[in-house]
Amino acid sequence: MNPEDDAEYWNSMGYSLALNGKRDRAQKYYEKTLEIDPDNVAALNNLANILLDQGKEDEALKYLKYTTQMHPEYAEAWINLGLINEEADKVDEAMKCYDRAKDLDPGSAALWHNRGYALRRQNKFREAIADYDTSLRLRPLHISTLMDKAFAHMIISEVEEADRCYDDVLKIEPNHAEAIGDKGTVQFAKGNYREALLFLISL
Repeated sequence: MNPEDDAEYWNSMGYSLALNGKRDRAQKYYEKTLEIDPDNVAALNNLANILLDQGKEDEALKYLKYTTQMHPEYAEAWINLGLINEEADKVDEAMKCYDRAKDLDPGSAALWHNRGYALRRQNKFREAIADYDTSLRLRPLHISTLMDKAFAHMIISEVEEADRCYDDVLKIEPNHAEAIGDKGTVQFAKGNYREALLFLISL
C-alpha cells in the first residue's frame, strides 16, 4: 500500500508533529487521516485535542460526541469530553464522563487528575485529594497535579500536607514561581513569618 493511502501513516505523522510542538501542522495530518478513514478513533480524538487547545470547544465537542457514540470503549475521548463539560461549568456532566473513562481505563493518570479537579470544584476536597494521589501513583512528581493537590489541602487547612506538595514541586523545578509564592503563604499560615518573607522576596 502507498503510505499516502494509509490512514495510520498520516495519524502517526500528525502525532509526531504534535509531540514536537507543531500542532498546527499536526492538525492537517489528522484531517488527512479522517479523509481516508472517517472513523479513525485516534485521529478523531487527537484532532479534538488540538481544537480544544485552539479554544474551539464547539468543534472539538462535535468530534468527541461522534467518537464516544461510534467508539464508546475509547477512554481518552470520554476524558476530553469531560474536560469540555468542565470548562463549560457542567461539572456533573463532566463527572459522568470521567466515571465512564474510569471504568474503561483506570490506569490513566490524566483521568484521575481531571476527576480530582472536578471534585474540587464540587467542594469535595478529600475525594479530590484521593484522586490526585491516585494520579501521582501513576505519574509520580507531576507538577500540575502536585500544585492542585496542595491547593486542595490548603482549602481544608491541611497546611503541612500542602507544604510537602510544594517541596516536591520545588525539587523538580526549583524556580517554579507559583510554588515559591505559595510556599511563602504556607510559611505565613504556619507562623514562620521570616521564612515567609524570604520566599516572597525571592520571587
